[in-house]
Amino acid sequence: MEVNIRIAGAAGQGIQTAAGLLGKALTRSNLFAYAYTDAESRIRGGLNFTHIRCSREPLAGVTNRIDILVALSKEALSAFEELMTEKSLVVAPQSWPHPHRVPAAIGKLAEQAGSEAVSGTVSIATAWKILGQAPGILETLIREHFASKKNVLAQNLKALNLVFDSSQQIPGAAYFHLPAASSTGTGRMWISGHEAVSLGAVAGGVTFVTGYPMSPATSILINMAQWHRQLEVIVEQAEDEIAAINMVAGASYAGARAMTATSGGGFSLMVEGLSLLGMIEYPAVIVLAQRPGPATGLPTRTAQGDLNFVRHAGHGSFPRVIIAPGNISECFDMTALAFDIAEQYQVPVFVMTDQLLQDSQTTMAPFAVGHLPKRRHIMSPEALTSLTGYRRYARTESGVSPLAAPGDSRHVVVVDSDEHDEAGHITESARIADEMAQKRLQKGKTLMEASWKNRLVGPVDGRPLVVGWGSSLETLKEAVSRLNAEGLKVAHFHLSWLWPVQEQMIRQPVQAASRLIVVDHSVDGGLGAYLREVALRAPDAVISRRDGRPFSVDELYGKLRAEVIE
Repeated sequence: MEVNIRIAGAAGQGIQTAAGLLGKALTRSNLFAYAYTDAESRIRGGLNFTHIRCSREPLAGVTNRIDILVALSKEALSAFEELMTEKSLVVAPQSWPHPHRVPAAIGKLAEQAGSEAVSGTVSIATAWKILGQAPGILETLIREHFASKKNVLAQNLKALNLVFDSSQQIPGAAYFHLPAASSTGTGRMWISGHEAVSLGAVAGGVTFVTGYPMSPATSILINMAQWHRQLEVIVEQAEDEIAAINMVAGASYAGARAMTATSGGGFSLMVEGLSLLGMIEYPAVIVLAQRPGPATGLPTRTAQGDLNFVRHAGHGSFPRVIIAPGNISECFDMTALAFDIAEQYQVPVFVMTDQLLQDSQTTMAPFAVGHLPKRRHIMSPEALTSLTGYRRYARTESGVSPLAAPGDSRHVVVVDSDEHDEAGHITESARIADEMAQKRLQKGKTLMEASWKNRLVGPVDGRPLVVGWGSSLETLKEAVSRLNAEGLKVAHFHLSWLWPVQEQMIRQPVQAASRLIVVDHSVDGGLGAYLREVALRAPDAVISRRDGRPFSVDELYGKLRAEVIE
């Protein structure tokens, strides 16, 4: 069984705080939750919501059905009518009439607790009661959250007690009861995508972080700034994105594992600095959290429109790696691995997320770290000392040259944005320029061989194949699973390592499909263009969204079904 709760209202009404408390409470109750947020870009007003999916089993696809609507504004009562069922319940003040409203005196209880500001606590406590849960875990979380504000804590605790002290029954609530809560906890955590990316960077050994605030990447920079003393990581807010990418290049040259995080407009400013990284062949991790464009576009919405931009960004030709997590767990793993890939091959590595993945939250087990690489790919002072000479850009079979930090030995480490010889000195030699270009091309081929396999679910021969990438993973998995359960046999190919790729690994499943269906959250179906180039096949159908909202399981199921049975 699953229950879908939507907390909706205006910006500034504490929607995300309430949703966070509810998600944590479900997690500590041996249940699973997944939440995604839909927010307008204005600071105050507008209609915003966080949708929480609650279940006994892990579920991370986007859904729109509303079982319990917590309405913190009148607009929320009318906006979501079509998403409710006959059994749905509405938690709202008594003065706002609605046929599904539960008989809970939210405004009155908030007033009795001492402040209208605790209406959110009254509302989520009512939802918690509808789920059949005892107040203990929610009380503990309220104590933790408001611990530094004694008066506010007292009011919120009183609000919680007033809800549960009431003997008033809630008609229809029994239908939404989930298993009784356990006070022992499970060791699981409630975590967001941006927290997983940030922790992945920590696990990857990051020592320098810089960037300029730009939604939806800003939260990564905030996390790292909050943790920097504990982690001994340097965090610098640059004056702009141009400065940020060049700071990354400088820190990387000095031997740091360096990262920046931005979105489309910010990355546009970084492109010249990206070419600098390509020429000097230094590692960098760039988290690109996508949102709709062009220009400012929809700054608080989600999109997947930057894949081909990132593939081709920068003047000249140089290797780069593009990977895309599909869920919050992969946000941690792939970001951690990005640092090792960047340093091992001395290239920029892009971790492509988007607003949906950044801001969603889920219940999950603690991250495993035993499989993560633990060694650096930079020469030790001892190894440098044993060399009679050091050539930063020595030609090798792999295209990867020895990497040293300046100051670790008597050897001089030379880099330059101009074309250079093996020692790093500027050259105009036609022969050497050709050799250096071939060296960079060879590194790209080496990277291609190192690419990991993308996820293929189900045999392809004679079947339709659905191809997606990035944050649509969990929603697509559910939609395809429903199709297969109906006997409509469909394979699912999801891309997480996007560039460079061994083309045959992409072509084989794509060309074997009876029908190629691409799911892409972009205006022009950028994934389809990618497949035409890499797999030499154009999609038979492209399912896309252009409005900045995520696909839902029901939506994809319906559209895929129509394509499959065509």
